[in-house]
Amino acid sequence: MRAEPHTGGDPLRWSSHLLRAFYREGVRHVWISPGSRSTPLVLAAAIHPGFSKHVVLDERSAGFQALGCGKSSGVPALLICTSGTALANYHPAVIEARQAGVPMIVLSADRPPHLRATGSSQTIDQIKLFGDSVLFFHELGEPAGAPEDLNRLDLLARQALEISIRRAGPIHLNAPFRKPLDPEADTLERETRLAEKQACKPPAAPGRIRISGQAELPEPVIQQIEASARPLLIAGTDEPCRAGIQLAETLAIQKQIPLLAEPGSALPDRLPAIKRYDILLGQGKVPNQMAPDLILKLGNLPFSRSLMSLVETRPEIPVIQFLTRESWQQGSERVDHQIRIDGYEPNFDGITPKPLEWGEQWRHLDQRAEQILNKHLADTKELTDGHVCNHLSRLLTGEWNLMLSNSWTIRDLALFRPGKPLQHHVATNRGAAGIDGIVSTAIGLQKENNRRTAVLVGDLAMLHDSNALLSLRKSDPGLLILVVNNGGGTIFRMLPVYKAAREYYKSYFETPQEADLTGLAAAHGLAHQTITSLDQLYSLEELPDPSEGSVLLEFRTDAESTMKLRQKLWRFMESDGTGTAFDP
Repeated sequence: MRAEPHTGGDPLRWSSHLLRAFYREGVRHVWISPGSRSTPLVLAAAIHPGFSKHVVLDERSAGFQALGCGKSSGVPALLICTSGTALANYHPAVIEARQAGVPMIVLSADRPPHLRATGSSQTIDQIKLFGDSVLFFHELGEPAGAPEDLNRLDLLARQALEISIRRAGPIHLNAPFRKPLDPEADTLERETRLAEKQACKPPAAPGRIRISGQAELPEPVIQQIEASARPLLIAGTDEPCRAGIQLAETLAIQKQIPLLAEPGSALPDRLPAIKRYDILLGQGKVPNQMAPDLILKLGNLPFSRSLMSLVETRPEIPVIQFLTRESWQQGSERVDHQIRIDGYEPNFDGITPKPLEWGEQWRHLDQRAEQILNKHLADTKELTDGHVCNHLSRLLTGEWNLMLSNSWTIRDLALFRPGKPLQHHVATNRGAAGIDGIVSTAIGLQKENNRRTAVLVGDLAMLHDSNALLSLRKSDPGLLILVVNNGGGTIFRMLPVYKAAREYYKSYFETPQEADLTGLAAAHGLAHQTITSLDQLYSLEELPDPSEGSVLLEFRTDAESTMKLRQKLWRFMESDGTGTAFDP
C-alpha cells in the first residue's frame, strides 16, 4: 500500500500533549482496544506512568469496563480505539453511560479526510457516530503543532471533563491520523520524559470548580412537606452517588420520614431504610393503610413495580422530585415539583419532624414481612433464586463491590435480601437496563477501587458477556462470578404470552441455552463450582476470596419453585397484612 505523505504536527507529540492534558484534569484510567490507526494515542498512554492502562480485546467489553470505572469514581475513564467498527462496538456502553448519567470519554482514531467515502479499508463515517447518545462531540482534526493548536487540546480536556462530570454522561472525540503513525526514536524519548516528569509531580488541582452549599427550598415546597402527615422518601439508583446522601439522612433521620431505597441507590447502610417494601407494597396494589399523602423522590426512576405503582395507581398523591443531574426521571408519572440539588443541599430547617407513628407503622410491617420471608424460605425445599440472593447477601460482609445484573437478579435482591444492614456497595446498570456488559462493568469497578468484587448475574447475561472473562488474568486481582442458572429468561413468565402462546414461549422468549459453564470457566482459567441444592448452598459459610484468583460459582435453581415463592411474598398484604397491619 502506498504510504500517505505526512504533513502537519507530529502525531505522537500531539497525542501525548492531549493525554497529559487529560491527566492534568484528573483522568487516571485508560482502556485501550488494540488497533493500528490509534498507534499515536496508544503510545501516548503507554509511556505515561501516571495512567492505569487496561488493554481489552473486545471493544464492547472494554466500553462497559470503562463504564464501571466511571460509575465507581465519578471521573471519566478514557476509551481509546482504532477506526471502523471498533468504535461502533462501544455504542452499547455509551448508551448506558448516557442513560445512567455515568461520565466517560471516548477517544477514537480515524482515517484522514482524504480516505473517507473512498472504499478505504476500516473506514466508516465516524462523525457524530453516537448521535444524541453523547453530550458533546468534537472532531479534533489532523495533528498540528502550533501553540494555538496545542492550547486547544488543553481547553478540550477541560471541556470534556467539565461536561462529562457536570452533565453526567459520555463524550466522543474523534482524531484522524495520516501515516506514518510510528514516532521517531528521539520523539518517543522526549515525550516519555515529559510524561514521567508530569507523573512525578503532585497532582495539580483540576480546572473544574465545584460550588456547594445550602439552598433555600421554594415556599410552596416547604409548605407541602410541612403539611404532610404521611410522607415517603423513595430513592432510586444513582451511580455514581452524587448529591443525595445528606438529603436522605436529613429526611430519614431528622425529619423521621420512612425511606424506601432500591439496590443501587448508593445510600449508606446507616440510614434506617425499609427493606421489605417490595413485599409490603405487592405488585401494583397499594393498600390504603400504606398510602402516603406525599412522595419525595431521589435519584433515577424506580425500577421496582411496587414503588412505581405508588404514583401510577394513585395520581392524587403529590410528588416532589430531587434531581441529581440533568435528566428527566419521571416516566409516565406526574411530578409537581422538580428541584436540582447537584452541588447544593436543600435547607429543611423550616420543616418539623413527622409523627413517630407513621414511621413506626412502616417499621412494624417491615419486621413482620421479614418474618414471613424467612418462613417461606424455610418452607421451600427446592433451591430457588431467592435462597441464593438471601444467603449470598449474608456472606458478602465487609468491603465488597456487588454488581447486579438486570432482569430478575436486581429485583430478587430487592425482594429477598436480608433485613440487616449490608456493608457491600451495590452497583447496577439501570440506564438502558440491558443484560449486556454486566460482568465487564464489574471488572471496571474492581480496577478503579481495588475492592473485592462479586457480580450476581443470570445465565443469559453471563453468556452475553462471556468475552469479559478474557480480562481476568491470573496475575490480576480476580472477580467472584455468581451465576444464577434458572434455565433462560424466566422473567418473561410475567408476560401474558407465557399463558397465551405456550407453544411458542420457550423457544422465542425464554430461550434456554445449553452452554457448559464448567467448560467456559476452564477455558479462561477460572475455578468453578456447581451448587444444586439447599444443603450445598448453606454449606457455603464464606465466599472465595477473588484476590487469590477468579472463581465462578454456578447455582442451578428451580424456576417454577422460584416463581411460586415470589408470588407468595407479593400476596403478603392480602393474606397476612391487610386489616391487622397496624395492630399493636
